[in-house]
Amino acid sequence: MYSGRYAQNSSDREKVVMAVKVGIVVPSYNQGTYLERTLQSIIANRKNIDIKIAVIDGGSTDNSVDIIKKYETQIDYWVSEKDNGQSDAINKGFRQLRDCEYYMWLNSDDVYDDDTAVSRIVGYAVKNNYEVVYAKSHYIDEYDNITGDYETMEFSRKLLSKRCFLSQPSVMFSRKAYNEVGELNVSLRMCMDYEYWMRLSRVYRFGYLKEYIGNTRIYALTKTSTMRKRSLQEGICLIKHYYGTVPKDWTLPYLHEETPKKNIVYYIDVIMARLPGKIKNITINRLIKQFGLDIKYMD
Repeated sequence: MYSGRYAQNSSDREKVVMAVKVGIVVPSYNQGTYLERTLQSIIANRKNIDIKIAVIDGGSTDNSVDIIKKYETQIDYWVSEKDNGQSDAINKGFRQLRDCEYYMWLNSDDVYDDDTAVSRIVGYAVKNNYEVVYAKSHYIDEYDNITGDYETMEFSRKLLSKRCFLSQPSVMFSRKAYNEVGELNVSLRMCMDYEYWMRLSRVYRFGYLKEYIGNTRIYALTKTSTMRKRSLQEGICLIKHYYGTVPKDWTLPYLHEETPKKNIVYYIDVIMARLPGKIKNITINRLIKQFGLDIKYMD
């Protein structure tokens, strides 16, 4: 992390921010439809801050590699090869960015809100001495139209167990924090970012910048839209591991959506999920066993 005292006037502040190097990883697989917009979004931010870009493609069979080659003079590192999923790709990218003070990743269908986004979040982190900062995000559609806002809030580790109120494209953390907490968990397919925030929150205080930084694209084929069941399962497992029990905010949606026939077991589970304390863990432990997920925890 940049260790100099934060400058007091705007000219000096700009010089401090420009002196900071940010590493941004773009994990991608068959996202040729949106990848160019993602890369253009990052490259546009370079006019205001020093950015290194690592594009980790999982062996795409569409036009993704052609797009990467179009911009390869502006990409610091790229590779296209089979990997073990999104977390593995992000980890590969960060390994190529060890000389950067801060890290972010931007999925290959997301974009930054404008060309000052990265410099603004860095400036906030440096000014307030935060190792982890998150900000607000818009939802956008296939055509970059704003369709809503990701619901963020002031940080509370306790409330993080109820829902993930950090929008991943608008999160930045320092190299110090990354080295302390370690890499992303490759055994997770959906909640790798949520789990990473849980681990970071054990060690660091989070800064909340009430400005728009990253935009999350939501459309029919996004993982978030198509893999809700897996997301709920991973979330329940992670919260049980890191918090000792799981709030009904997670278990009730899973029970409602994944129990087509509402039998006596379902109604007992619903009652148990609403109980205070850890009595509910009887039901939660049984559900986790049924999930059969091979999650390898990293603490």
